Amino acid sequence: MKRSQLIVIGMVLLILALVVGLYFLFKPSAKLTVSNGNNFGDTGAGTVASQNTVEVGTGAASAGKVVAPNLIQITSSPVSAGEVELDIAPVYSVSSTSATSSSLNSATSTSVTTYSPGDVEVRYIDRESGNIYSYLALSRKLSRVSDKTLPGIQEASWLPDGSMAFVQFLTQSTDGTSHINTYALPYTGNGGYFLQQDLDQATVLGSTTVFVLTSGTESSIGAAANADGTNVHTLFTSPLTSLVVHVAGAGLIAVTKASSELDGYAFSISRGAFTPIIGPYKGLTALPSPSGNEVLFSYTDGKTFHMATINLSRGTVIPLPLATLAEKCVWTSDSTALYCAIPTSMTGNLPDDWYQGAVSFTDKIWRIDLTNRLATLVVDPSQAGNV
Repeated sequence: MKRSQLIVIGMVLLILALVVGLYFLFKPSAKLTVSNGNNFGDTGAGTVASQNTVEVGTGAASAGKVVAPNLIQITSSPVSAGEVELDIAPVYSVSSTSATSSSLNSATSTSVTTYSPGDVEVRYIDRESGNIYSYLALSRKLSRVSDKTLPGIQEASWLPDGSMAFVQFLTQSTDGTSHINTYALPYTGNGGYFLQQDLDQATVLGSTTVFVLTSGTESSIGAAANADGTNVHTLFTSPLTSLVVHVAGAGLIAVTKASSELDGYAFSISRGAFTPIIGPYKGLTALPSPSGNEVLFSYTDGKTFHMATINLSRGTVIPLPLATLAEKCVWTSDSTALYCAIPTSMTGNLPDDWYQGAVSFTDKIWRIDLTNRLATLVVDPSQAGNV
């Protein structure tokens, strides 16, 4: 073979190698496109007509079942994970009336003060039907606000004012494949729109923003948009897959999905960069505080489950005397305490068995004061309510 032929063959092979290399370097792994158009689906799809509020229970002591002192069971039906509580302020109103006497040719006026007491409203979604319900805790009134049917809603993330929930549910295509649908569901049921199909996560960020996560086989993309689906922009791309992203104050924290057989890590996300904050721990789950400065986390050492908090500013870790999965806890609004459902016993391959529904727990509700490092039993439902 001539030298010139060898040179040509070598150049061809070099070009082919460059093309293949560039393809694998720049090929997209995740499905979410955030550069053009509205990637949150067709706005207005799935709209429904106006629905009137249907009152399920009215009057004092009419709705909800008292199962223990200060403990009311709102509904016995399964509900979607995620609800919103709203404080309704008391209202004072003053109205005046005037009357004129024809005999005395004089006018008199009187003022009347009316008072509407405050209340606490809980908005939630019935899992079987997808209907939205409103429960007033003090007046014990339960109302169905929306009868838009979206059966099987698994999770709901609400805007803080309760005006809209981003809900996720499974559907099956004609070819037998299952897909995750995400829908922006207004509180009244009027309007709404579908987001991109097969999103891993849709979580409210701040007061008017929704964060979405999509994953491919080799990467994840986190994006955000206004609640109406406009102003879509990328927050981060990462080679990590199988993530759960939590809102932490004004930022985000990503945690690898937990398994007792795998080392787990948690990362803070700032300007698209991932900084390790926790790990490696097997079975790691985490829950940031509302302020974002504290993170509750749980993990297993193969025999025992543990729970602790970490202060991100100081880097200090405080082991807690009680243990459960971080998902079974909720922070107080001031980030100083936790309310946790603590199992009376924890058995099985955790957290895997719990995620798969292979084990269930009998829980007690504890309050953990992080300032005073004090754990207090709030209620034992099995004893207090005989449930």
